[in-house]
Amino acid sequence: MIKNFIRLGVAGLLLASLATSCSDEQQFTNENTDARRIEVSQLTADMAKVRDYVPLYAVAAHRGSIYWTPEETEASWRWAREMGADYLESDMQATKDGVVLANHDENVKRTTNIQSMFSDYVPTEVRKAFYRSFKNSDGTQHFSEADIEAQYQRDVNDFRTYYTMSYYYAELLMLDSGEWFNRASDTQEQGRDAYAATQLGHINSTKDGLVYSNGLYVSAIQDQIAFAEGKKLKRDANGVRILPYKIKDKYKNMTLEQIYNSEKKTVKCDDPNVAYSYAAKYMDFVEYDFANAYVADEQDTGNRPGIYIEFKESWLNPKDMEVRVYNVLAECGWNIITNPSSDTQFYKSGKVNVGNTNGKVILQTFSFDALHRAYDVFKGKVPMCFLLWISDPPYATDIAYDTPTGYADFIRYGQDYGAHIIGPAISGAPNNYPEMNQPWQAYMIRKSGMYNHPYSFDSYAQMSKYMGFYTDYYGQGNTTMFDDVLQVTVPATAYTNFTGSKSVPVYMDGFFTNRSEISLRYMIENGFRCNANLPNPFHPGQKYDNSQAPSVVPDVEATLVRLGY
Repeated sequence: MIKNFIRLGVAGLLLASLATSCSDEQQFTNENTDARRIEVSQLTADMAKVRDYVPLYAVAAHRGSIYWTPEETEASWRWAREMGADYLESDMQATKDGVVLANHDENVKRTTNIQSMFSDYVPTEVRKAFYRSFKNSDGTQHFSEADIEAQYQRDVNDFRTYYTMSYYYAELLMLDSGEWFNRASDTQEQGRDAYAATQLGHINSTKDGLVYSNGLYVSAIQDQIAFAEGKKLKRDANGVRILPYKIKDKYKNMTLEQIYNSEKKTVKCDDPNVAYSYAAKYMDFVEYDFANAYVADEQDTGNRPGIYIEFKESWLNPKDMEVRVYNVLAECGWNIITNPSSDTQFYKSGKVNVGNTNGKVILQTFSFDALHRAYDVFKGKVPMCFLLWISDPPYATDIAYDTPTGYADFIRYGQDYGAHIIGPAISGAPNNYPEMNQPWQAYMIRKSGMYNHPYSFDSYAQMSKYMGFYTDYYGQGNTTMFDDVLQVTVPATAYTNFTGSKSVPVYMDGFFTNRSEISLRYMIENGFRCNANLPNPFHPGQKYDNSQAPSVVPDVEATLVRLGY
């Protein structure tokens, strides 16, 4: 979820509406004093109800894991599920044929072998073989060679090197999404032979079809959901993914030219009056058989996490991206608007159960435009996190002033467009992000009634800093003037490293972590997990019970081996 540094004209106009005036900033006196003085808009009762769909102190596995496994792959999410994370986190991109990917970067150069497989250009022979792979009922080629050649030229004109929007999903399945991890300087120590494919994708012998690789793949959102449900990919005897495709019925009598020039529109599945158009370059004529793409994971131990999915900057994806995601969630039974859940227990019998509740999906974005468009589609009825970043000078979607007035503006804007959660960056190695979750900032978020989900945690030191007294990395305690509001008295449990109770100011209500094993262990040992008597700061006088959460964090290495890595 690292912030993309992109200047956008439209988003810049939106930012201007949030910028505090010079005169307001000149009145600034002291952050701590002003944080208490400045009014913060409050979450409405209806919005608070949706906020409460999300478990308190939720642990979101950032891209599954970026430390132990190749990120946003089958390996990372199966591992995070088995470790006991509450959410499997991802970023969303779209392919040329409209498949919603769980992929962080706008291009796949860093996390696949696309450069060596396809070079910097449209993969000519692969693309033509893909078009030839569509057959009529009598086995003859559906698209003519002249039609294929003409479409190939249009593809060249629309092409952006390595960007997911320029490749069909079947082409991306030819890539190896694991081998890079074994050689990258910052991850090679955690590399494993099993992460790399032993068979790369290739064109079949008759040059009218594609053969996928047999390793880890660029994931679709459907894959991420399946892993959360305790499944794994269906593969053949050689370990190659089984995911056939065909022409969608609405396009079966069209040429490629007709498809390219046809009306491009996605209709919201539960409201035919709501439709969003998208550009001609997106050739959304392919139907992949995701319904039969998975099998039960024999290593599944019963955890059912939710998913935490990020809308990226709008220019990266088709203009129907938000409604496309809405429809995919509905098809998978994960859209709580079309298929609400009656299950309210986040944990059952020592297992994570978030994925079976109305908290199964959290949306997130840095983007003003994506926040606005998501609100138009989801109407604030699905939990949404508004992510914050700052830079100097500020970019189009950055917070303009890192002051109490600037923070209040962003909180208000988030609430106006359906956000229930604020996600500020935190400082500390190895990412060394700007600090946006100081005590006064955490106080303002709490005062608004929104959850605070900072990103991203990598160490025990960071956990103790934001879930105890706000300290430096030498362990020197530093009480603050906000501890009266943020302080929580935590009673000991059978799993804590203390007895009796302890009172600490807490600067978050959930978080993103790259090291689930560290974060989960900290939460359990310090009483924020597996506790029946936690005070609920959002409902004074009430207890929050997560005593049924998993009380044991599995061994990392043993879990990877058990999963086949």
